Amino acid sequence: MKRLSTYLTLLVMAALPFTFTSCEEDWYDGYDWYDKPYYDATDYALDLAQTLSGTWEGTIINEYYNEDGEREQTKCDADFTFVQYRYDAINGTGYETDYDGQGNQQTLRFKWYVDYRTGNVNIEYVSSGYRFLLDANGNSKYSGFSLDNNYFDGVMEGVNNDEFIFFSLNRVSGYNAPLKTKATDGAAKTVRFGKGERKQISDSDVPVMLRRR
Repeated sequence: MKRLSTYLTLLVMAALPFTFTSCEEDWYDGYDWYDKPYYDATDYALDLAQTLSGTWEGTIINEYYNEDGEREQTKCDADFTFVQYRYDAINGTGYETDYDGQGNQQTLRFKWYVDYRTGNVNIEYVSSGYRFLLDANGNSKYSGFSLDNNYFDGVMEGVNNDEFIFFSLNRVSGYNAPLKTKATDGAAKTVRFGKGERKQISDSDVPVMLRRR
C-alpha cells in the first residue's frame, strides 16, 4: 500500500509542471494584447517597445494578390508612429500615413504589442482587422526585422491575410534611452533588436500607389 501511495505521489508531482505550463499558456492566449495595456514584462521586451516608440519615415512596398490572382507590388512613402499605452507598457496604438508624391495621402490606424516570450512585434490594422507579424528571429527576404535607435527595416508578414509589407525607415522623433537601461550619465544606450540584416529595399521598378489595409 505504501509503495502504491509513493507511486501516485510521483505521478502527481510529474504532472504539476504541465499543469502550470498549461495555465500560463491559457492566460497568455486569453489576454487582450491589442487593447489592454500590459506592464509586467521583461526588460528586453520593454526596451524594444520603448525603442520602437516614436515616428519613423521612409519607403514601403506592398506585395499582394491582385484581382487576376497574380502577385503584385506597389510602393509609397510612409510615416509610422508608435505610441505606448504608458511609458512602461509593451503595447499601444499607432498610425501609418502613406504618400504617393502627387499630393494624395491616407492614414491607417493600427494597434501593436511586443511578445515578451519571443521578441516578435504584432500589428493589427483597425479598419480591416488585418494582422501582421514582425519575426525577431527571421533573417530572409520574407521574414525578419532590424531595429535600433535610428533605423527600422524589415518585413511585416500577413497573419490572417496573404500580404507582405517591406519597409525601410529612419527615425524622425521620439527616441529616449529606455527608462530601465539609462546610463548613469544620462547618455542614450545603443540597442538593436531583431536578427534581420539592415538593408534598403529595392523599388526602382515598382509602381506608386496607396494600398488600403
